[in-house]
Amino acid sequence: MRTSKSGGEYNGAALYSFLLGLGHSEALVQKVLRDAGVDRIDPTRWYDINLAMDIYFAIYEKIGRGALIAVGKKMIETAPFPPGLDDAKSLLLGLDAAYRMNARAADIGSITCEFDDDHSATLVWTTLGPCPLNIGIMEGCCSRVGAPALVEHGAGGCMDEGGSSCTYLVSF
Repeated sequence: MRTSKSGGEYNGAALYSFLLGLGHSEALVQKVLRDAGVDRIDPTRWYDINLAMDIYFAIYEKIGRGALIAVGKKMIETAPFPPGLDDAKSLLLGLDAAYRMNARAADIGSITCEFDDDHSATLVWTTLGPCPLNIGIMEGCCSRVGAPALVEHGAGGCMDEGGSSCTYLVSF
């Protein structure tokens, strides 16, 4: 799991997605917030990026992979996203810009996207968040425009296990 810390800020609207993704359990949401040392998430303000990542990793470790994928899907509904992205290809291609709208720091990493054909892409993430969150975000992008997605983790390591990047194969 993640051990490095970064300086920077994270958009409250993006962080707020975890409340929506776990909305079925108010007690669980309150525990995650309490453990992070906050009472609530204000979607209109910016938070320390380490607090945000600590919350995402706590969800992953305490609740599980599926819950974090659900949070990633909800993030697409709540976080600011660049305008004019109206199909799966443009949404996947716009993920780096969307990430930069929601995280600001010198060392936040990046998301690259290359299309293999009209219905598949390879994305490489060097971002701060956990792998299942990334998977949920990509699934959410595709489902936002009615394109069911299959997201597979590619070879070459995983940041959650100490790798320098995660590669994903996305079919939509």
